[in-house]
Formats: sequence, C-alpha cells, structure tokens
Amino acid sequence: MTYESFDFKKENGIGHLKLNKGEDFNKMTLNFWYELPRVLEDIKKDTSLRVLILSSTGKHFCAGMDLANFGTLGSGDTKKDNRPDKARSGEVLYRVAMELQENLSKLEKLRIPVICGIQGGCIGGGLDMATAADLRFATKDAFFCIQEVNIGMAADIGTLQRLPRVIPEGKVRELAYTGRRMYAEESLSCGLVNNVYETHEDMLAGMEEIASEIASKSPLAVYGTKAILNFSRDHTVAEGLEYNALWSGAMLPQEDMAEAMMSKVEKRDPQFDDILEIKEYGKANKA
Repeated sequence: MTYESFDFKKENGIGHLKLNKGEDFNKMTLNFWYELPRVLEDIKKDTSLRVLILSSTGKHFCAGMDLANFGTLGSGDTKKDNRPDKARSGEVLYRVAMELQENLSKLEKLRIPVICGIQGGCIGGGLDMATAADLRFATKDAFFCIQEVNIGMAADIGTLQRLPRVIPEGKVRELAYTGRRMYAEESLSCGLVNNVYETHEDMLAGMEEIASEIASKSPLAVYGTKAILNFSRDHTVAEGLEYNALWSGAMLPQEDMAEAMMSKVEKRDPQFDDILEIKEYGKANKA
C-alpha cells in the first residue's frame, strides 16, 4: 500500500499507519481526506492484522483541517442568476460534513483496536481523529485543542460526540466553549490518554509493547470485545447485555479458548489462527 499522506507497514499482526507530512504539521488536506478511507479499507480487508498503531511525524501530531483547502470543500456551483442559493449551499456543506464524519468513523469501526500516539499539537480535526481511536498515548509536550470555536464555528466531525464518552462532560464543555489548550498532564488526569511519555521514541516503544500484548490474544476475542464495548457505549445496559449474549451465542471462539487454556498448562505462548478472509469463507461454503 502506497499513499502520499500516509506511510504504512505491518509486522507480527501489528499495523502501523503514520501521517507523513510532519513538515506541514500533518494538516488534513484534500488528499488526506481522499486517501484516509482507502487506506482504512485496505487495513479492514487485511485479516492478518490484529491491532493498528496510528502515529505521525514532525513536531505536531495533527494541526487539523488545512484552511487553504477548507474553503473549497462543498463549494460547487450554488449560484443561479449570480445569486447564491442558500438552501443548496447549506445542503452540500451538510453532505461534506457527513462524508468527513464517516471517514473518521471508519477508524472507529475497524475490527481491530486502534492505538493513537500524540506528540505536540492535536488540534481541531486532529482531535476528532484521535477520539475515534480505542486508546491514546501522548508525549509530555502534547496538547489538545477544540480549535473550531476559535475560528467561529462548532466542531462538526466527531469531537463533540465522542469526547464526552471519554472525559467528563463539564471538561468537554469548557474546552469546547473556550478553545483553550489542554496539556498532557491534564489529559492524563481526566482520562483522555492512557499514559504520557518523555519522548516520541519512548511513546512509540510503549505503544508497540501494548500492541504486541493485544496481538498475542485471540483475534476473535479481541474483535468481539471491541464490538461489544462500542455497542454498549451507544445503547442501554439491557440492550448491551442482550447484544453481548447474542455475540457469544454466534461467535464464541471455542478453539481459541481451548488453545488459551492449553498454552497456560504447557507454559508456552498461545497460537491463534487469523480470522478468515471473505473470499476464503466463500470458497469454504462452495466446498
């Protein structure tokens, strides 16, 4: 997989997706938005992957939307007789916002856990992206900012929906209303990040360690855990319990459970098969 805005590599079941425009603070350009759903679709189809690390290069994790491109989004021909049609202009901006939201939601909907590492600024759209990850880690120089209010708008592609599920709502409202920066120590104390590291290198090493631990588990068990957590977050306790029971009834990985227990008895690392590719599943059914 080759992209302009991202680098990707994989090893031992761990994928590493890296924003590679550090010299430009990893701004979310039009090319970024074009490539993101495509790289995530490639990752989704790769059944050898068991966890994804999301990181970036340069001084800042992500400076958010590229304002040079922002004005062109949804700016199609909305004039008739040289007069702007407000309804059509508003409708196309609605569709643009929905498309950007869906692109980031693809990150959240991945079968595998996503571990996000943040150095420097995580601003605006960068925070929208980080909140779509399962786990977040930061360097001591990291800071988070709901930047949109500072440019005269409300954040609209995920932060206001996901951040209140991670940190206290009062904290979210303060950050959203003021547009102030929340630095690493505060982000750790309120639960936005799981750990803070001295350097970028230390953070990447820490992320690799937890990714390796996750990758060593049954991929079906991890997949089920993520699916159940996400569903339960968005539904009532009763609905979450029923979904959990249905998932277990349909996809309880009995072979993986046996391997996990046997490996403990034999004092060795467990070996779990990857999940099936869709094309292989189709061949199995035809046979």
